[in-house]
Amino acid sequence: MKKTVSVILPCHNEAKNISLIVPEIIKNIPPKYTYEVILIDDGSIDNTRLEIFKLTQKNQKIKGIIFNRNFGHQAAILAGLRQASGDAVISMDADFQHPPKLLPKFIQKWEAGHDLVRSQKITDKHLPLLKLIVRQIGYHIWNFITDGALLPGGSDFRLISKTIREYLSSSPESQIFLRGNVTLAAGNPAVVKYQVNKRKFGKSSYTAKMFLNMFINGFISFSNKPLRIASISGGFLFFTVTLFIIGDIIRAILVGERIIQGWITGMVVTIVLNAVIMIYLGILGEYIIVIFKEVKKRPPYLISSVYNLK
Repeated sequence: MKKTVSVILPCHNEAKNISLIVPEIIKNIPPKYTYEVILIDDGSIDNTRLEIFKLTQKNQKIKGIIFNRNFGHQAAILAGLRQASGDAVISMDADFQHPPKLLPKFIQKWEAGHDLVRSQKITDKHLPLLKLIVRQIGYHIWNFITDGALLPGGSDFRLISKTIREYLSSSPESQIFLRGNVTLAAGNPAVVKYQVNKRKFGKSSYTAKMFLNMFINGFISFSNKPLRIASISGGFLFFTVTLFIIGDIIRAILVGERIIQGWITGMVVTIVLNAVIMIYLGILGEYIIVIFKEVKKRPPYLISSVYNLK
């Protein structure tokens, strides 16, 4: 019996792209495998839903999930994972930036025993320079905060085994961060580097706000290092200020002068320390926000209809 490769495509306003990319995906799946392609419409306002319906009517192996509204990229991938039945599951974008021609290479790595095959961008020539710089800084902060759990230049273009898919699908997290969670279950990961393609049609729906939210969620979900740094910094500041005050008192007794001259210096020190406190209160607040969302146990998405799925 042939093994199955599932391909998950989250779609948001991709009406012009999906009818072109799906045949390319099917063409790049080796003939010795059967396949299923799962398209998730994440609250599109164009004809994405109609295009998905047309594709599912032509081919029973193409399946569709329609969200009630926009729930986000991670929720769309999670919905696809929970419906996938393949022995290997590939997630990728529907805009051609993730090249379908890499699928055979992903599958070869999986056949060689790798349960997670992650992609890593060599460079993205189509991004504005400022945006590229900001992303690179973000990736390296991720890498530092998470002790290498998150790959610089990584994305949601990857292959996972059935075992990892089951692990992710059963996760109770509502604020799940898939790029990091896959590494927790992977026993033998591999990396495939690639050149980002130019988007075929339309504009990216991935805004700076979405990147910032994912960036914050990423390091909060996978590290307590920001809190630990806050504790160490607080202890260091306390120790430094204590030494400063002792030195100031000794100088006043021996020399008759204070190190701190006038109220301006005192005010500057107070303002700086208050700024540091506010920064770390903000970091603590971000952790509390994630906890607040998790304890409510709200579903990460709502499906209005499905095609070729039960």
